[in-house]
Amino acid sequence: MRQIGTLQTQAQADRFTAFLITQGISSVAEPDTTWWTIWIRDEDQVPPAREALEEFRRSPDDPRYHDAVRTAHAVLQEEAKRREIARKNVVTMSARGGSAGLQTAPLTAVVIGLCIILFVMSGFGRRADSAPLRALMFCDIRHQRANNWDQTRLADRLIDIRQGQWWRLITPIFLHGDLLHLLFNMIMFHIFARTIETRKGAGLLGAMILLIALASNAAQGLAPSSWGTLGGGPFFLGMSGVVYGLMGYLWLKTVYDPGSGLYVSFGTVAFLLGWMTLGLSGLFRDALPMANLAHVCGLLAGMALGYVSSPRASRLS
Repeated sequence: MRQIGTLQTQAQADRFTAFLITQGISSVAEPDTTWWTIWIRDEDQVPPAREALEEFRRSPDDPRYHDAVRTAHAVLQEEAKRREIARKNVVTMSARGGSAGLQTAPLTAVVIGLCIILFVMSGFGRRADSAPLRALMFCDIRHQRANNWDQTRLADRLIDIRQGQWWRLITPIFLHGDLLHLLFNMIMFHIFARTIETRKGAGLLGAMILLIALASNAAQGLAPSSWGTLGGGPFFLGMSGVVYGLMGYLWLKTVYDPGSGLYVSFGTVAFLLGWMTLGLSGLFRDALPMANLAHVCGLLAGMALGYVSSPRASRLS
């Protein structure tokens, strides 16, 4: 879809989109903070739609736009009848035993499934010495029992990675400490990852997950513990760094590449940035420890990926 402009009120947006329907142009009007954004589904219909929008702005109360609402209603009813007839002539997905969500975003489903399996295998996050946590965290927790091991020393934090266990730079994202931690991350991951995978494919989503995980995990695992709420350490887990990265990618795409069809609402961005701010404030540091540096670096990595892949960045290069 391509954004062509905004209108001030819902009434104007409804009249204009109804008029576009009568012209054979498929469009969507979405509410924003103080206006309504008009999106055109077909790229080839963008130029005439833009011309129609300019004309509408000059005289939004012209009678033909009010008449268009009734005409559009009839057109939509006819289209609904045709879709219903077509639906009855095909085998539905449910009749074949399939799932549209899983088929359109298989990588998203696999990642969520893996996180759930590992959560169960780790005793629902309660067994710190379980095999999944020992093998997949940034550092094996049993090193704490060694007299000569000190987590403040960089070499000690990297003890397992230096021995060739490079997967530990990525795999902490698949681990979670409790049920609420898992549910929150999986819900947000599903929203963001499925949007990207259905639009851009599993290959791009997979590459983004790896890059964002590497950036956020390395920052959290290697940063000094003396940095306050941004302090690092080897014992952290969770998908939240990747979640913030995917949100950052969608955020920059929404702003700089609206024609990509990738979109995240302002409310969602504000909620997650507010949650990050609470973590950085240290208010819940004892009751609810957060990997704040992973959140920040994941967000920045995702925003960078969103910006460099936008048309604006290509014009500046």
